[in-house]
Amino acid sequence: MRSYTTASAVAVIAAFYSSAAATAQTAPPCTHPNALGVSRTVQIDTTGGPGFGFEHYKANDFLQPKEVVLTFDDGPQKYSTEAVLAALAEQCVKATFFSIGKMALGYPEIIREVAHAGHTVGTHTWSHKAIAKLKTFEEGKDEIERGISAVHRAVGGPVAPFFRYPTLIDTKESLEYLGKRNIAMFSTDIDSLDFKIQSPESIVKTVMTKLAKNGKGIILMHDIHKKTARAVPLLLAALKQGGYKVVHLTPKTAGTTVAEYDAAIEKDAKGLPQVGQERPVSAIVKTVEGDVPEAEKAARESAGAKAAPAEAAASAQHAAAPEHQETPAPAQGETTSETAEPEGIPPPPAEEGQAETVPGTHGQTEMPHGSGGTAAATGALSETSAAAPAGEPPAAKEGEAASPPAPAPKTWSARAAELWESWFGK
Repeated sequence: MRSYTTASAVAVIAAFYSSAAATAQTAPPCTHPNALGVSRTVQIDTTGGPGFGFEHYKANDFLQPKEVVLTFDDGPQKYSTEAVLAALAEQCVKATFFSIGKMALGYPEIIREVAHAGHTVGTHTWSHKAIAKLKTFEEGKDEIERGISAVHRAVGGPVAPFFRYPTLIDTKESLEYLGKRNIAMFSTDIDSLDFKIQSPESIVKTVMTKLAKNGKGIILMHDIHKKTARAVPLLLAALKQGGYKVVHLTPKTAGTTVAEYDAAIEKDAKGLPQVGQERPVSAIVKTVEGDVPEAEKAARESAGAKAAPAEAAASAQHAAAPEHQETPAPAQGETTSETAEPEGIPPPPAEEGQAETVPGTHGQTEMPHGSGGTAAATGALSETSAAAPAGEPPAAKEGEAASPPAPAPKTWSARAAELWESWFGK
């Protein structure tokens, strides 16, 4: 029996969705004065695996007259998905994207953009194999679960327990399995047929003709086609002109993954950072000479905007702190955790010519990699020790008077106290 994601993931899931909600609340309002927008958002309880879309499942009719749901299959895809997102954002519309696992891992930055924009992300198998045409149920289950794990991995967090069959053809065994996994199934009411050879205008005509007949419905499109991307702005304009309203689908609870399949798709993740370990490309690669790409400029501006509040808070905290705060020096001969002599560290530099910069403050000179300065100091210490062992005066040359005995070496705490006084005063 394969183990599902444990209860420890519940906190992560809750944090993810509360974070998404917070992001939506703080997001800037739509700037389009006459945007189509979202009429209402519905929450779907996927317990038992309910089905939606009258082409195959006729039990759950939740749309009212003139209401539509926008759905996109097979993505993400470079350029076309991005263009679809731009068109939806222009009209402040939310949609549901049924992503293929391989495509999501191929373009993780795009599927994350889909999720961050507030759209709902569901799954559409691992590689778009028709479940009904596979030889065994295990093959079908593998397609379903690999797809869920891959999209979850690419998004960087939980996705909706929404599933759409490739070719829209289900099987009895897979329906029972999805029901046990509490995953809802989505068919369609209005098929745009955008996979066929037709112009963007023809796609819009196909959808609007079927809508006029049905009066409402779940619209099926594919965000992998450029012609679909060009058709979306036209379709949104037609929907608004026709008085249609957009409904946004969201899940009551987040979907879960199967640990076995999470591990199985890692080889296909190709070094994709784990959640919380991501670094933007602009933080890794920076143009230092020549023309800076627009994408890099935008990333820098975004990073600067995010850093500004933190810097302002730090400045305010610094301004509120006392200008000078004296810290008592350690008592002579007293050994503390900070003044105890660690192994392998050279003694402090002589007071004469002591640098003014205090380690750990602004203006500190950064040591080059390899710690050349430390090596030099250690080498000098070793050379001195070899020439005259500690506690013994150097041997007098012939004909010279013997030197008086050298004073006993100071303890590390004493030297630390002297160094403290040279830096900060008594």
